Amino acid sequence: MAESSIFRRVVLVRHGQTEWNEARRFQGKTDISLSDVGRRQAQALAERLSSWCAEAVYSSPLSRALDTARAVAERHGLVPAVLEELHEVDFAGWEGLSIPGLKEERREDFARWRADPFFNPPPGAEGWEDIRLRLERAVGKILDGPETRIVIVSHGGVMRALYAVLVGFDPHQVWNMDVTNCAMTGVELRNGRACIRFANDDLHVRGGRAGRTLPVWDEAGSLV
Repeated sequence: MAESSIFRRVVLVRHGQTEWNEARRFQGKTDISLSDVGRRQAQALAERLSSWCAEAVYSSPLSRALDTARAVAERHGLVPAVLEELHEVDFAGWEGLSIPGLKEERREDFARWRADPFFNPPPGAEGWEDIRLRLERAVGKILDGPETRIVIVSHGGVMRALYAVLVGFDPHQVWNMDVTNCAMTGVELRNGRACIRFANDDLHVRGGRAGRTLPVWDEAGSLV
């Protein structure tokens, strides 16, 4: 990550739910749309972030992420900037296959992948170096702008990779972190250092309090 004295707050978001999420199928680069549940989740997220003055919204080009980003951006009078580099990890021939089915029918292959997903990709799928390089390009483009309050909407695999690329976590370990649909992770950036303030916050999609009444950040940079 490039050195910068600008203090930035970045909200990383996974897209809303799709029918393939519900069916526990690998999606990857396959362009699956939000389900009705996912659209409701996107609106709940948009409500949650409506009180936080986002200055820019970036999105994967895949419709499930872009439609989630549009819901957020609309509340701020913005249009999402689409970055091709933010697309989900390419799972090649595993896309469309069910996770429970693979676990049962290809036990060794699945176990190898699950043990270290970025470094044991399915045959023909995208590996860590390609993922890292494209996300470094994306982060460079995003941080090249003047905005200090940024939302990035992408995917489960990409968010985990961003924990490594943006924050500096070990890419061998990031799949141990849960990333649920329409959950937010808050990252603060200053002087080339990154700090996660909160992770996998999905209170807005779990019912109860209205999204607008839930905190994001206070002006001091801590959770309220």
